[in-house]
Amino acid sequence: MIPLRPFPILLAALSAAALLPAQTPEPKAKAKAPSAAGGQAARAAMAAVAAPTDPAALTVAPGFKVELLYTVPKEEQGSWVALAVDPKGRITAGDQYGGLYRITVPPLGTSAGTKVEKLNVTLPSVPTPSGGEARPTPKRAVATDGSASPSVGAHGLLYAFGSLYVMVDEVPAKQGIWRLRDTDGDDQFDEVKYLREMRGSGEHGPHSLALSPDGKSIYFANGNHTDLPTNLNTSRPVRWDEDHLLPRMWDARGHAKNKYAPGGYIGRMDPDGKSVELFALGFRNQYDLSFDQNGELFTYDSDMEWDQGTPWYMPTRINHVIGGADYGWRSGAGRWPDYYADSLPATVNFGPGSPTGTVFGTGAKFPAKYQLALYAADWTYGTLYAVHHSPDGATWKGRKEEFISGKPLPLTDLVVNPADGAMYFAVGGRRTQAALYRVTYTGTESTAPAKPAPLNADVQLRRSLEALHAEGTGPEAIATAWPHLSHPDRFIRFAARVAIERQITENWADRALNEKNPQAAIEALIALARVGPKYHQPKIIEALSRLDFAKQPAALQLPLLRAWQLAFARGGKPDAATCARVAAKLDPHFPHADAFVNRELHALLVFLDSPSVVAKTVPLLSVSEPATVTGEMLGGAQLIARNDNYGKVVSSVGDSRPDRQQIAYAYNLRHATVGWTPQLRLQFFSWFARTATWRGGNSFSGFIQNIRTETLANVPDAAERAALNALSKPTAPTFAAGAVTPKGPGRNYTVAEATALVDGKLVGRDFAQGKGLFTATACTVCHRFGNEGSGIGPDLTGAGNRYSVKDLFENIIEPSKVISDQYDSQQFDLADGSTIVGRVVGEENGELVLMSNPFMPDEKTKVKASDVKSRKTYPVSMMPPGLVNSLNENELRDLVAYILSGGNPASPMFKK
Repeated sequence: MIPLRPFPILLAALSAAALLPAQTPEPKAKAKAPSAAGGQAARAAMAAVAAPTDPAALTVAPGFKVELLYTVPKEEQGSWVALAVDPKGRITAGDQYGGLYRITVPPLGTSAGTKVEKLNVTLPSVPTPSGGEARPTPKRAVATDGSASPSVGAHGLLYAFGSLYVMVDEVPAKQGIWRLRDTDGDDQFDEVKYLREMRGSGEHGPHSLALSPDGKSIYFANGNHTDLPTNLNTSRPVRWDEDHLLPRMWDARGHAKNKYAPGGYIGRMDPDGKSVELFALGFRNQYDLSFDQNGELFTYDSDMEWDQGTPWYMPTRINHVIGGADYGWRSGAGRWPDYYADSLPATVNFGPGSPTGTVFGTGAKFPAKYQLALYAADWTYGTLYAVHHSPDGATWKGRKEEFISGKPLPLTDLVVNPADGAMYFAVGGRRTQAALYRVTYTGTESTAPAKPAPLNADVQLRRSLEALHAEGTGPEAIATAWPHLSHPDRFIRFAARVAIERQITENWADRALNEKNPQAAIEALIALARVGPKYHQPKIIEALSRLDFAKQPAALQLPLLRAWQLAFARGGKPDAATCARVAAKLDPHFPHADAFVNRELHALLVFLDSPSVVAKTVPLLSVSEPATVTGEMLGGAQLIARNDNYGKVVSSVGDSRPDRQQIAYAYNLRHATVGWTPQLRLQFFSWFARTATWRGGNSFSGFIQNIRTETLANVPDAAERAALNALSKPTAPTFAAGAVTPKGPGRNYTVAEATALVDGKLVGRDFAQGKGLFTATACTVCHRFGNEGSGIGPDLTGAGNRYSVKDLFENIIEPSKVISDQYDSQQFDLADGSTIVGRVVGEENGELVLMSNPFMPDEKTKVKASDVKSRKTYPVSMMPPGLVNSLNENELRDLVAYILSGGNPASPMFKK
């Protein structure tokens, strides 16, 4: 049995000279509620310690002014993540884990006198979806002054239809959309109704709400750990699936395993929640959604930062969301590239980050271009972007501008208040210090209301085709949409295909199979492969075979390959003779001059058991990645770190840069069973030694090793398999390298003591010592920093952009106070009466694979799923407390300066 706290073996994982034993903190005395007389002084002292970033320290676009309106007393009012403007121009804020607060802001020109009152809202117990017993009401949190604080846990707030709609996420018993009303006119909500359950999971669960442009319905955004609502009335996307030609590899650290399409999605419902439809899908974790002045929908979707360095990494991005669209998120290595014909691309890619709130500048007293901009908040790197869109056919292309940035500035949500034309944004989240700021324009440009450019003909055509997606359209939609399958605009083709997919297949299958226009034929055959019965597959193969790959223009080659993939992914693998016939058609074109065509051709040839693909591919593992792939996407082929220049990209160089094209080939070859020779296998497994210095996200090395493991499993001869295993076995990293032995003397630091010693004293620090102490205190064992370290805990590269000194020390000294659901562990009670605590990193053959010791992450424990009586989130962090207790005061300052600088030696904190 694994003990509940398996951390004393830390010293076995690190050099004894690199780390002094951490002292055990003394038990804390129970906090006493302050008296009425002393409460104000206590709050003032707390505010002084946990002051948010001064507006004067922010980098702000020219002509704009930022004011700090309110510092949230954390212990009383929590950490704010959601904002909404009520009909009277007041702002309602939601604490991530607590209640709702009403803010009356001071008039423009003064920042004093912000009034905050707690709303008296208590969510009652609600019935289970099956209509069984009511769920128990969670225990109320108790503030330090002894007052009751009912937990709401809102991620989204919306005033509409004379109500406040609340999307509850953080209270599992009450997840979903609630409607609050004031029926007696006393300015308090007295009617509380549960409209729709949205069952999800924490930070990837139910999120934000938005009113439709016509004012008749409500749109909502849910992350990729959220189930679809029950009893969907209609669904614009049709027959989504995983659509992988080769078996997908799950995340190497177990994240989102067995989470399938639709992933994150956007839905909409009527004001009473009775009619709900799925609008668009294929997002990872889009927190918010916003309509522009023309009624077009946009969202800011997250990346999977652990995937950095892999071919399937996709950066954070702005998506223009159209009805029925799929934006390609699939879990693990299954993420679709944005060139797939059955997906849609971003308007602009950002890079690594944590998307939170979005809003258009509509109604703001800003210059015209800022009224028309989309504002997108990044929590991790403390940056508020203004995205300026320009027409691009039936969609838009974006240009990002860093509108406001700061350290720390953990942005959560933002609104434009039509009452005064100002923008308001909140910082906070994960119990970090919250605050409310106001943004106004003080420059000389006109702030008269701006009119958006009129919609061009392409956008109007796309909209007319989207109207055909509605339930109840008849066969006439086929005749209307079909001519546009060959339209040069990708978004128009997509809308036309979705319209056709909604119709009865037999009404258009023959037309698809006999279409002569290559562009229209590819789109129609993709549609037939996706929604048609499997008996159409032989005819689809015949129709695709008539399209000579070599004669197709470059713009059609990737869509044609995707049509082939879908024919097999949906219809299944055909007989050997058919596979050989198709492979013979495609084999002469590999390798191709285009890197992306190579990836898709290669996957097809491996699937079809091409006898020559292995011999052609293995030599390519020694060829450097083509330039077209190296710069394919911000944050993709290049590893990204952020420094004090807020968002400036720093790419790693030399041997640490992964070759994404080679990884794509190796990923496919793990399923190749034809064409291997002993020499080819020797060459292939020698490749793993060359990847040892490559650096990527938290899961990068695990993905490489899983490719190795799965390929080894296909080697039939046991002796050869053992030799290849020895040849390619990875070398364990030495995390203690570069450590600086703390001089001490240390002490049992409290959060308050450590904050007082460090805050405001980070000048003239020693960069080299801070870096060495980062290793000595075991930070690098569990956390990534730049391109180094492990991924057991959160990436600390951007810690300075989201954490104040006090928040950082709370995470270090009291790690169990806030545990993100992305990094928690679970307690498993087994049938034999024993208990195991660990993080699930995999599941295979009916067994759960657990990692229980963060300092020996490669040591796994397997538990039969059938032996588990119960499992629940374990409330104690895997990170031991007191890891900084061996440092003296100056060493503590050097370590914190190193972390907050993002590892940048040029930071002002290190200037002598």
